[in-house]
This record gives sequence, C-alpha cells and structure tokens, in this order.
Amino acid sequence: MDTHGEVIDAGIDYISLTMLNDNPNVQAWRNAASAYLQHISAQLGEMNYAKRLGYEGMASGGSFVGVRERDSIAIFSGERAKAAYERLYRRDTHVSRLDVQVSFRFNVTTNNVAQVARNSVSRANAKISGARQRNATLMEDLRGGATCYVGTRTSEQFARIYNKEAESGKAEYERVWRFEVQLKNKLASKLAEQIAGQTYTSSNHALVFVKQWLSHRGVSTPWKADAELLPLPKVEKPNSQNDEKLLWLRTQVRPALRTLLKYGLRDAILDALGLSDLDG
Repeated sequence: MDTHGEVIDAGIDYISLTMLNDNPNVQAWRNAASAYLQHISAQLGEMNYAKRLGYEGMASGGSFVGVRERDSIAIFSGERAKAAYERLYRRDTHVSRLDVQVSFRFNVTTNNVAQVARNSVSRANAKISGARQRNATLMEDLRGGATCYVGTRTSEQFARIYNKEAESGKAEYERVWRFEVQLKNKLASKLAEQIAGQTYTSSNHALVFVKQWLSHRGVSTPWKADAELLPLPKVEKPNSQNDEKLLWLRTQVRPALRTLLKYGLRDAILDALGLSDLDG
C-alpha cells in the first residue's frame, strides 16, 4: 500500500455508554451528559425529544441522552465522541459500542484501497485454519466510492475501510480514506478501559489499535504508530473443563435420562441426582 501522505485525524468516532440507575453516581453522570448535549445543541441550534432503543430523552446532531427504568444512556458520534469519552467514561459505566478511526490523506488520488484490503484478508486466510477464516466484503458504487468490510456487522467487532471523500461529498476530505474499527459490549468496555489507562492520548492509542487490529487480519495501513504495542482487547473463552462437562451431559447423560423417563421414573431420577427438592 502507498504510504505517502499524512494522518489528518484519529481517535474515538462513536461511543455509547450506559449506567445503572441504582448507581449513586448516575445523577451526576447524567447531568454531565445532558450538559454536553446542551453545548452541542447551542452550536447546531436544534434539540428534539426522542426515543431510542427503549430510552426516552433528548437528541441533537446525532447525539442522544436518555433514560429508562433500569439505566441511563449517552450516545455521541463523530468529532463529538472524543470529548464525550473524556467527559463521561468511568469504570462503572458499560460501553455498549465504541468506534475508533484513523483518517489518512494520500498525496495522490488512490482508488484501490478497499480492494487491496479485501485481497489482503483473502491472502491471510490462506495461511490459517478453516475455523479461523475471516470474511471481507467489498462494496463499490458508480460515484467512485468503495468500502471494504472486514468481519460482519452483526459480530462484536468488525472494520470498514472506505473513501471518506466519496462518502461525505466534502472537499475537505479530498484523497482521504478512513480506517475504522467498531467494537461492542465487553470488547468495547475493555478498549475504553485500556485507553483510560494509557499515558498518551486517545488519538495516539487509535493509531496503534487500528493498525494492530487490521494487521492481525492481514491488512497493512499507510501510517506509522510510534507508541508501544498493546494487546488487542479480547473476551475470555469459557472454561474448557466446563465445556467438556456440558458435552458429557448432552452426549452421555441425556440419552439415559430420556430412556428412564419413558418408564415413568422421573421422581427416581430427581432423587438420584439430589434434586428432589426441585419437584414442581
């Protein structure tokens, strides 16, 4: 990939946080989120009542602060997501979604970035087992726009690499391609916590994280990341011993129980398992 150019922006591009309403900090947290939403509203000249995802609240410019019976939510997108993270992230919040992006301007017009990314994932797949294969989808339009999706949109993590100039239609994004990774739930919370624990800025962290995430899937990126390497956030797999025990129950115990149940020995089964107190 051509590496001649410069990073024009990097950092958090979307954040969705929730906090339980029985948390003693929730009122102050919700007030801070509402205050930032008011700040955005003053700039845009709009504020509307809205309902999203079962929450009721106020929205302005793609951002939303709302509440429901169980918890409260704050959603901020685009350039405002960076400041929202600094103002609102706490370790007692749940981060349900976190997007991190790097926007790179090439020195010359480059039209094949998405295609190269897709082909790179395909080549990387040839070197790994079938169980670890990753999907990559290329979408193109007649306006010169192209997007490579790495992974699937319904999964807990995926990336998109796209022509920002074609997507936005704005001259300020001339020759700019965006490399963006989206994480959800536990992975999003882990990354948010990781960013909070670093001494360098969230923008520098984004340069490292996006580069490493894509490199792990065979995709090279055109910028350098000077910060030290960081472990990619991951969700621990269930205990393998538990998996083996569950498999044993399904394959060995269940057939025997079904046979005994046919003979009307339900009570005897519960007694043998020490579960007779669950009767009824």
